[in-house]
Amino acid sequence: MTRLNRLGARLTRGGALFSAAALLAVLVVYFIEQPLALSGFGIASLVNASLALVLVSMGQTCVLFAGGLDLSAGAIVSLVCCLASTMMGDSTGSILLTVLACLAAGTLAGAVNGLLIAYGRLEPLISTFCTLFIYGGLALTLRPQPGGHIADSFANALTGNLGVLPYGVLLLALMLLLVWLPVFRSRLGRFILAVGDSSDSAFASGLPVRPVRLATYALSGLFAAVAALFLAAETTSGDASIGNIYTLNSLAAAVLGGVALTGGRGSVAGAICGATVLSLILNLLSVLGVPAFWQDLIEGSLLLLVLSAAGIGRLRIDDWSRLLGRGRA
Repeated sequence: MTRLNRLGARLTRGGALFSAAALLAVLVVYFIEQPLALSGFGIASLVNASLALVLVSMGQTCVLFAGGLDLSAGAIVSLVCCLASTMMGDSTGSILLTVLACLAAGTLAGAVNGLLIAYGRLEPLISTFCTLFIYGGLALTLRPQPGGHIADSFANALTGNLGVLPYGVLLLALMLLLVWLPVFRSRLGRFILAVGDSSDSAFASGLPVRPVRLATYALSGLFAAVAALFLAAETTSGDASIGNIYTLNSLAAAVLGGVALTGGRGSVAGAICGATVLSLILNLLSVLGVPAFWQDLIEGSLLLLVLSAAGIGRLRIDDWSRLLGRGRA
């Protein structure tokens, strides 16, 4: 399998490099069309427009690393956003309690997905498709109409900027330092990649495959919860439909950044670049005055292109794997 592993590594690096090059190209076009985007306000606006998708994509990447799939990520975003707008008051104690409750709710929702898949032996596609409607229904129950209350101090703390440095960048740095790096530089991170590379081999090696899969979905829920809190701060309200766009967009962003649908390969840097590219393209369409119909058409076509390319790549890898297997036999 050495040749196949080298091929997968090349595809992963190629995807990450492509997303970085695409990010540079989109930024150049965006700055040409919007010169004010280079100002402190413009940079903060770009970060705020991209950060939620970046965070959800990081959670989706955790699941993809282990060979899974999370279609409920967007619904978890909606649920947590509605919960925040329902619970939060203006006092510091209320804000802290709401943040902790929201993080716990998102992690729990992700863990439920993990339990159904790892221990209930349900397919990830079916399981998370079902919980998408469950979490979406709970969000609609909490907030039938957009509204609620988000404290101004909380909103300013997440969406403001320190000079030209947006607070959103600091939030992303905190998630990388406090969650991503500790996980993926630990045994758990190595186990996640091993399970995604080959769950059968990981099981035969004595790795805790089921707890590892459960952990990836809990992480996905945690990242979705942080994204929801940021969106609640940005909109200063709750909306049961706010997370709808993040399910497929997070998957496409991760794949665009070189994360393999087959599991076990990719990088968080690629996923961040992919999410930023996708967000900027959608933002650029609005800046250029493209009609809403054409925006939806272009977005759908882009998602189809990215996911189809990943699917074709997966089929080719599977075919080469079988070919190499016959050669060894």
